[in-house]
Amino acid sequence: MYSTVKFQHKIIYFFKRTLIIVFFISIISTISGQSLTGLTGMLNAPSAEMQKEGTFYMGTNFINKNHIQSYGKTRYDCLAYYFDLTFLPFLEVNFRSTRLLNREGGGYTVDRMISLRAQLLQEKKYIPSVVVGAHDLHTSIIGSGNQYFGAMYIVSSKKMFLLKNEIVISLGYGLKPFRNNQFKGIFGGVSYRPSFLPQLTLMAEYDSQTLNIGCSILFFKHLYVFALAQGIKNFSGGIAYKIFLIED
Repeated sequence: MYSTVKFQHKIIYFFKRTLIIVFFISIISTISGQSLTGLTGMLNAPSAEMQKEGTFYMGTNFINKNHIQSYGKTRYDCLAYYFDLTFLPFLEVNFRSTRLLNREGGGYTVDRMISLRAQLLQEKKYIPSVVVGAHDLHTSIIGSGNQYFGAMYIVSSKKMFLLKNEIVISLGYGLKPFRNNQFKGIFGGVSYRPSFLPQLTLMAEYDSQTLNIGCSILFFKHLYVFALAQGIKNFSGGIAYKIFLIED
């Protein structure tokens, strides 16, 4: 009698776990998500993937102090707030404000910037997608003000499938036209979406300065969350809310 009751409890426990897993899978959706820069990309480095036209993100990212340029003589962790809109199939616009944390005298907004990404070439069967991008355009044009996250780059991405698992390989080059350049020289990475859970994206990249690993996921089709280990040891990450301004 005891063995029968114990067996029944195991069956109930199994079904509960199965239902939880099924529910979890059902509330998440496939993604092409935001990077630590606030724009579409891998973890910190850009990619040539694009969001669907009319995709709007608003979010905040925590940036570890060991992976940003110092403000004066002291390093601070940062919190970046951003709004991001893909209003054409080939054009993405982003506004970001960066605030210092743990600073004596309270927080301090140290940087505001406007960024653009434009897709020059859409991916075809044998052709990768190609995107050019620039960060902190306003400061660059007027020639004054803080510029801690300036960037200009070109990047290509190609999607492929291995045993139904989706793999995206990206390779790019960061130019150095600004006073400070976030991406300098060659960068690239790999994104992996397993066939049994395509809603999850695992990533590894070299952002031209450090090697990073991390993952991302989108809950309820709107809540985007990602985390990464910059330099394989320092945590950074973010959360954003995603909406579609143009319905299919």
